[in-house]
Amino acid sequence: MNSQEPAPILGVDFGDGAIVCGSMLQNGSGFFTHAFPGWSQEKRGTGTSGPIYQVPTLIRYRDDNGHDIGDEVVRGAYAEHPSTARWIRSYLLEESGALIAAGEEHGVTFRDAACDLLDAVLGKIVTGHKNIRSVVFSVPEDAPRWYGDWLSTIAHAAGMTTCHTVTECSAAAAGYDLDIGTGRAFLLFSCDETALSLRIARNNGSVDSTGIEMIGSARADTGSGTLDGWIAREILGKSHLAGYGNQGKLRYNTALACVPRVVQNLAGNHEAVAEFSDPISGRPVAVRITADDIVRVFTDNGLPAIVDDVIRRARGMALARGYTETAPAAVLMTGRGSMLPAVQALVRDRFSGIPVLSDHPLDAIVRGACLFRSRMSSSDRIRNNYALRYWDPTAREHRYRFLVHSDARFPSAGQVARITISAAYDGQARLGLSLYEIGRDGNGTGPVLELVQDPAGGVRIAAPEKDADEESRPRLVNGTIATLLTADPPCVKGEPRFELTFNIDRERQLCLTARDLITGTIIKRDALVHRLT
Repeated sequence: MNSQEPAPILGVDFGDGAIVCGSMLQNGSGFFTHAFPGWSQEKRGTGTSGPIYQVPTLIRYRDDNGHDIGDEVVRGAYAEHPSTARWIRSYLLEESGALIAAGEEHGVTFRDAACDLLDAVLGKIVTGHKNIRSVVFSVPEDAPRWYGDWLSTIAHAAGMTTCHTVTECSAAAAGYDLDIGTGRAFLLFSCDETALSLRIARNNGSVDSTGIEMIGSARADTGSGTLDGWIAREILGKSHLAGYGNQGKLRYNTALACVPRVVQNLAGNHEAVAEFSDPISGRPVAVRITADDIVRVFTDNGLPAIVDDVIRRARGMALARGYTETAPAAVLMTGRGSMLPAVQALVRDRFSGIPVLSDHPLDAIVRGACLFRSRMSSSDRIRNNYALRYWDPTAREHRYRFLVHSDARFPSAGQVARITISAAYDGQARLGLSLYEIGRDGNGTGPVLELVQDPAGGVRIAAPEKDADEESRPRLVNGTIATLLTADPPCVKGEPRFELTFNIDRERQLCLTARDLITGTIIKRDALVHRLT
């Protein structure tokens, strides 16, 4: 690639079943997925898409201290070997202490396995594409706070100069080019390697998808891996091959290896043929599998009831958080299991009258990750206002201390605010910070609500909050993951205890540094509070 050409953006969808790396130019054109010869598998794209390359999320540690990656593991039939790490992201996010065998008396953690895998993949891209130095990772909405920093550390170690993250709901919406009005909701149905899930997300007013909030979710441990097993048993049944013990397992694994091709062929046809050699007799086997067969197999195994239960639980959570159950803008389908017409039909039957988008199940999220960076690079300003709310005992009302005003640039050139906080009562050991987002009017001229500032810097809302429209009404944004400061020793009422400074990083994150004024120690340094929009 010519070094004078526009620098492409790299998006990475690091999933449980596969890693998909895609790139596009900063103007949003020229999307493609990266092939990794020996490591990746080629899948057929949909519509006008080219082929989609996926690296199976597998790494096997060999006795010679080397390792095999992705399709190398699959071709060697080591996917279930004790020295192979699989379902890596799930174990990583759970912070599992389990170890993978890596040579004699040596074990590797899933975090180490994820490091080795991502470092190898990113290293290939950095080496082969000299102009790609900016990466965007898609991340689950409920990922722990350390996950983004951990990904950034790996990216910079591999040679990337900038690293950003975008939630999977935001990425999927961008990847499907979904136009979501403020306050509208959409659904993300995913059937990946380990789980079937439904997420309900709402746009809280951002122009670039960073304001999309997940308000409900549910999952079942019935992912595409489980569906593959059901289809493999159907193949064995139709081929009249039986067996128990090792012979039965050998035949099952052989049939299972045919399933990805069957799934891909059924995505565009009414039937597919599973072809393999019987590992016991050696005779060739060819079995015809139709779309109707898949519907029957899924029904017999209870998939419709599983889907209904996931929808019910996700809706229940969303309703508890204020979801009004109006028709969502669309249902977006992602994951390998979502390629199957039988799964698509189940979803369409349950969301009749609502657009169901299923033409990019394998690459919508990585497309959206690339688009997130290109859209974000076109605007380096914060849209909304952000303030801490506190109780004024003299005035007997809540007031607001503004930290960030609309149109503030990011990253900030140093601190955006410095404040000191005190305890509300003697012996208080934990002090919480309530961060509120206050939108601005449609003309972008500032907050709709009338704000009155006192000499100490506090701000109160003069107009009743109930008279404000939904977008401009103050909204608590860090209620799910509270920002708490621990005082040791406990506080004395009214005594200044913590000095807080705030800045905005390159990913729009509001970051907090807190110093204990009694002990002089820094108890938080650049801790993430909230991604601003």
